Formats: sequence, structure tokens, C-alpha cells
Amino acid sequence: MQSRWNDADARAAVDTYAKAGIGADVALRIYTTRLLGGDPLLVLHGGGNTSVKTRMTDLLSETHEVLCVKGSGWDMAAVEPAGLPAVKLAPLRKLRSLDRLSDEDMVNFQRVNLLDATAPNPSVETLLHAFLPHTFVDHTHAAAVLSLVDQPDGAELVAEVYDGTMGFVPYVIPGFGLAKLSAQVFDANPGVEGLILHKHGIFTFGGDAREAYQRMIDMVSRAEARLARGRRNVFASAKLPKELASAADIAPVIRGACAVPPATPDAEPKRFVLTFRTDPAIMNYVGGADVADYSQRGVVTPDHIIRTKNFPLLLPAPAAGKLDDFAKAVRGAVADYAASY
Repeated sequence: MQSRWNDADARAAVDTYAKAGIGADVALRIYTTRLLGGDPLLVLHGGGNTSVKTRMTDLLSETHEVLCVKGSGWDMAAVEPAGLPAVKLAPLRKLRSLDRLSDEDMVNFQRVNLLDATAPNPSVETLLHAFLPHTFVDHTHAAAVLSLVDQPDGAELVAEVYDGTMGFVPYVIPGFGLAKLSAQVFDANPGVEGLILHKHGIFTFGGDAREAYQRMIDMVSRAEARLARGRRNVFASAKLPKELASAADIAPVIRGACAVPPATPDAEPKRFVLTFRTDPAIMNYVGGADVADYSQRGVVTPDHIIRTKNFPLLLPAPAAGKLDDFAKAVRGAVADYAASY
């Protein structure tokens, strides 16, 4: 993974936002957040979050230490200052003394401590950012890191690849519990450069925007290098019919089976437009002998669930000249999928 940091672009971001009264730390936070958000191997639209700890004044001209953290619903690739709501930091840190905190109370408490009541809800992982001492904190769902640690021996692989430079946090649902556990892992080894969250993603941090960003690139690159060792890039091929039906033949069958029945007899069903994709990576995946196994294991991050749901609908290979058999199989598969879902 290549770093996309550019000194000239960073200075330009600082200069541009200064004209709107935005400080250099927030401007650089926006700059590196966009760098991270623009790479789909790190995050998809809406996923991940970043923060910066800084100082801001309220309407009474009182200065507060605040956490500017990505707001829910904002896309990292196009974030603006409004997408980094400022939350008073001292009250957030006091929450760590609690034994438990519901999501509803956490969200309410964060909103109560916003400098701007009209700002979006801070990220569900706001407290994790707050409990860490670093000025800049970056969080992504890097594909390489997830591929590395979403294994039965994920903890051992993290120890091998990162050799103590990253803390390892066992899986906990995002929220207060994850924030407390992550802070405990960091406190046990405050020299680490980031945290690997099992079956979730990666955090890196630093004293400035460039350090936190560069650590993300370096740590993801380490995961990529480890994955490249002995990787099996091609699935064993399944046995397919001698001749496959064309896309033009099978598309109406699939559209018909997936159409949503109308609410009333005189209404039209809801039909869908299909796209047909056959690049080498897709054909390698769908043509594997074990596709019925690996396609049903679930996605590696909630980012993907937003777009693809957890499991794809698996259909048999369509043999040419046997469309009636294919249509029957498709209708049965769609009904089973809907019932299971």
C-alpha cells in the first residue's frame, strides 16, 4: 500500500481551511481522513472514522479541550468540518470510570457535550478515540488486516506480523465495552503504534496527522506482505456444463424470480435491473469448486453488510438448452434465500 501524503497538498488544505477560520489541526485531520476514505482497500463509503483532539471556544468565549470525531453518516472520502463534530473531551474521559453504559445513554451523553447542538451524532466509536491519549487517531476496516486476522489463529498472526508494535483487542461489539477494553490493551503496552481489533479493523495513532496516517499505511502494508507469502490466488475450478446459457437467456429468469409481488392484483411487480460482470477475479470466485462453502461464510466487516448483506444468493450453473430446469432451481433458491434471510 502506497502513502498518498503530499506536503504541498497538506499545506494547501491548511491554507484553504484557514480562510474559513478552521485551524491547522482540523484542516490536516480533514486532509488525511480523505486520503484514507478515498482508498476502498481501507474503507468503503460511510465506514471507518478518525479524530483529532484540539481546543475550541464556545459562545461564551470559554475554551474547551474537544474531540473532533467523524460524525455518523459522513463519508471519509468527502468529509468537511461539519462532519467532524466537536465533543467536550473531559466529560467523555470520565465515562471510563463506569462499569457499563448503554448505547442509548452513550449517544445521549455525547450529544449533551457537543459544542454545536445541531451537529451530527458522533461516531459509535467516539469513546475509543477519547480514551486514547494521542492527538490524531485513525480507524479503518482495511481488507488486508481483516484477511489476516479473521482466521482461527488471528492473534498468533498479529503477533508474528507486528512483533509487539500493535496491540491486539479481542472481538467486542462497538460501543462502550470495546472502548474500555481497547484502552486497557493500550495501557498495558503504551508503546504500541496502534491496535488491531479482532474481526473488526485497525486503529493507528500519532502526535500529528502525518504520523497517524503513515502508521496506517505501514501496518496495512505489513499485512499485505504477509498475505502474499504462499497465497493461493486461484480456487480449484468446479465442474461446469459443457455449454453455458447466455446472459440474455438467464437474465429474465433471474429478474422474474427476484421480482417483488405487487400489493394489489392490478399493480405491477417491483422488478430489478441486472448487471452482468465477468472479470477474472469474479470468475475465479464464482467458478470455485467450494463456492457453496466460502461464499456463505459472511462478510469480513459491517462495511460490506451495508452493500451486499451477509450472504449472496447462490444459483446453479445454467446449462444451455435447459432453461426450464434452471428456472425451477432459481425459483426454489430465491424462496429458500428469502425464508432464511
